[in-house]
Amino acid sequence: MKKLHLGCGRQILKGYVNVDVVNLQGADIVHDLNKTPYPFKENSFDEVFCRHFLEHVEDLFAVLEEIYRILKPKGKIKIMAPYFSGQGAFNDPQHKHFFTYKTFDYFSKKGYYSSAKFKILKRKIFFLSGKSFMKSKVYSLPFDFLINLFPIAYQRFLCWIFPSSEIHYFLEIIK
Repeated sequence: MKKLHLGCGRQILKGYVNVDVVNLQGADIVHDLNKTPYPFKENSFDEVFCRHFLEHVEDLFAVLEEIYRILKPKGKIKIMAPYFSGQGAFNDPQHKHFFTYKTFDYFSKKGYYSSAKFKILKRKIFFLSGKSFMKSKVYSLPFDFLINLFPIAYQRFLCWIFPSSEIHYFLEIIK
């Protein structure tokens, strides 16, 4: 199984082709991921992993269409991004995009913004994330459970009162 880690930064993953714009130790390929096409053939990968990368790109549609191009049919994409109501979404001045529970609905069969189509296999909002999540997992679990029990209601009525930190998506491409 061939896997790709886009925007790897210093988090180098074994078993993945690690790509970043900066020539960091462990990065397999240095490429500006705002520039398409990526240096990969069509249908090259079974999986693409994006950890806190997509919020930084200039053109989200172009990047998702490029990921779609290089994934094999039924290829998977794992995405971790700051949740739009959390302060992490706004703290970094390089963030250009914000992600909600329904963001990838616009790239589903019904979506009409892009030729890249994805089936949402799973999505989950996390109250805490990163190191704070790992240190406070027990504290976060009840919130995670309740938030994801009624994610649309949470997003509509409570996300600005009790802001979450992160959202994860697990998608399958539709070719």
